[in-house]
Amino acid sequence: MSLSHARSLRPSRSLCVALVLMPVLGVGTLAACDAARASASQERPVRVGLGSADGQPTVQAGDRLQVSAHGGVLTEVTVTDPRGRQLVGGFSQGGTVWTSRAKAAPDTKYSVLARTRSPQGGTSEAKESLTTGKVVKRNRLTISPRPHGEVVDADDPITLTFAFPVRNRAAVERRLEVTTDNGTEGGWTWETSRGGRDRIIWRPEQAWKPGTAVTLRAELNGVDSGGGRFFTKDYGLRFTVGRSPAVRADLDSDAYITPGLGLTPALWQGPGG
Repeated sequence: MSLSHARSLRPSRSLCVALVLMPVLGVGTLAACDAARASASQERPVRVGLGSADGQPTVQAGDRLQVSAHGGVLTEVTVTDPRGRQLVGGFSQGGTVWTSRAKAAPDTKYSVLARTRSPQGGTSEAKESLTTGKVVKRNRLTISPRPHGEVVDADDPITLTFAFPVRNRAAVERRLEVTTDNGTEGGWTWETSRGGRDRIIWRPEQAWKPGTAVTLRAELNGVDSGGGRFFTKDYGLRFTVGRSPAVRADLDSDAYITPGLGLTPALWQGPGG
């Protein structure tokens, strides 16, 4: 064998150094992994709390639901009732609190899904549920017109008459919506019936056009009409506007209502007249 060949089998200095350092690097890598595991084990999970917006731990009918995160932030909150309808809400306090804009309905089970993120970037989710209590005092309403065959006269307004006084009129009116298939404009006005009952009436700005399809949505379930008297259901109405009757008697004003002319005084004819 030549000398040069023998030297070729001898490990170089750089290779020896590398071989010596390899175990050291291995120990360092294991130490780093152990530190990462220790850090992960020390990361505290984000706690999710439920309650009402006024700070009470229980949620009653008419309360706004509040979801809070402790030790992290909320990234998503979904609250649904048994019919799949969601309570819309928004975040505040840097994403640590979510509050519903709509009020909770009575005797309803809500499912809550909350997704969170920790300061270290870890994500998790929590699923909770709660059921609101039943109400003792209820309000209800009746709607007119009551269409016969879903067709009503062209001069009939939409009237909602309440069984009990409505003190929170603004809260009730916000949950009422009238839509038409031709964009008919109109508005609500509050009145008191002769029997002393509160009622709200929607009248078009112009007379109904025959053939207009009208839909009323009164999503009042869970609304406090005042004094803790709640509505416990939603209401609705659909009808089509027919043609105005030629003449309709208005006995209260001793007059006739003639299309295009308004009130026309009634003519009294005595015997033989």
